[in-house]
Amino acid sequence: MAGIADIGERLRTLPTPKKIILLVVVALTITAVILLFTWSQKADYQLLYSNLTEEDSGSIIQKLNEQKIPYRVSAGGIMVPADKVYDLRLQLASQGLPQGGGIGFEVFDKTSFTMTDFVQKLNYRRALQGELSRTVRALAEVEQCRVHLAVPEKSLFTKDEDRPKASVLIKLRQGRRLSQSQVQGIVHLVSSSVEGLNPKDVAVVDSRGEMLTAADDGLGMTSGQLEYQHTLEKELENRVVGILEPVVGKGKVRAKVAATIDLTKIEKTEERFDPESQVVRSEQRNAEKTTNGTTGGVPGTASNLPGKTATQAAVSQAQSERKNETINYEISKVTSHVVNASGDVKRLSVIALVDGVYTAQQGSKEKKYAPRPEEEIKKFEDMVKNAVGFTADRGDDVRVVNMPFEGPQQEELPEPKTDIIAYVSMAAKYFVPLLALIMVFLFVFRPLMKVLTASPVMQRAPVQLPQTVAEIEKALELAGKPAGANLIEWAKKNPKEAADLIKNWIEEK
Repeated sequence: MAGIADIGERLRTLPTPKKIILLVVVALTITAVILLFTWSQKADYQLLYSNLTEEDSGSIIQKLNEQKIPYRVSAGGIMVPADKVYDLRLQLASQGLPQGGGIGFEVFDKTSFTMTDFVQKLNYRRALQGELSRTVRALAEVEQCRVHLAVPEKSLFTKDEDRPKASVLIKLRQGRRLSQSQVQGIVHLVSSSVEGLNPKDVAVVDSRGEMLTAADDGLGMTSGQLEYQHTLEKELENRVVGILEPVVGKGKVRAKVAATIDLTKIEKTEERFDPESQVVRSEQRNAEKTTNGTTGGVPGTASNLPGKTATQAAVSQAQSERKNETINYEISKVTSHVVNASGDVKRLSVIALVDGVYTAQQGSKEKKYAPRPEEEIKKFEDMVKNAVGFTADRGDDVRVVNMPFEGPQQEELPEPKTDIIAYVSMAAKYFVPLLALIMVFLFVFRPLMKVLTASPVMQRAPVQLPQTVAEIEKALELAGKPAGANLIEWAKKNPKEAADLIKNWIEEK
């Protein structure tokens, strides 16, 4: 308490200008410390969603206000504190947000008895379009999607009705592309969701207006066949580069492949009969045999009287025999249905460029180019033939050419450096306020405390130094020095003692 009272007393005794300066310094110091702490505790905002429609932005902001979560709205989207980004995405996804600018089947959550049949059908089409858009947008390559359905009304009075049609507009993410299989998947997804929709009546267009679906007119290659050809050529080029680069060096091989593909599709149905191989299919046999015979005397009375002997015997015979046999045979038959799928390689043309050998020159930074030996080029050609599946019967052509490459040789890219900016920023967030407190303590509070707690300097009375030789000699006698001494001679012989004497004079009150 005494120390605080002394500080208060010293503050009261300070001049007014010094009081003002002290107050200004203290105020600035406190303000700087508060600002530093506010900056260090400031929440780091990250992007929650971008490229939102007005409906989705309003719905998401309403949810954030309900949960009292701070947010910022910018041209790029909605930003929230970094530690809540993933939790909010999961919560909003469970509530069906964002919807992507399309309304789904939730349009039927609120129905009205006064709604007409036309409005019901219109809402169903809108809901179906919105649900299809959300489903297509689930692909990693798709950023935005719009689906338009043209479904004609069914009528009982028309024989030939128009078929439903659909069009899909897709906006791809930066640097992404859809493969032909993914496009066909989108086509079948849409066609399977609409009753009576044929996949041929679904058109997929990207944001640049290019058709991603192409119909086969029977005269040229479809997009799927073109993609198959390009994929095959690219794979063969990678094989050539991959087998030669370990030998000649990275970046010293260029390869190009032109493949001629047989795109004809042949279907053949064949039936073959083998007469040598017979199998009994059915058999029928019928057999009939009849035999009748009688013996007796002459007809009349004489032969029938008792005691009379037959004089003449008559014998009659009757015989009948019938036999039917039917056998049906089945001849062996082989039925085969052969489909020759398209995509067979008819011919390959492969060209590979190989750089030469460079040797360093003494006293010069430039390197001298030297072509590779013919034997080595021949080995490279054999390697390329084996890599691409060379077949001489179909007229394949493989060439390896040794030529100098212009410009500097490609060098391996250095490993990416660790981004330390994020770590430095995170560390500065905690260490800067601490460092500021230390500096304030060392250069502000500590000097102020020294000034305020230091003992006041007492004003010393002016010391009357001896002016004459007599006074000096008297002073020497008081200091214990022999009287009558020559002051000058004594000071020359004893400089240290003379200095101490003068120092004592000054310090004495």
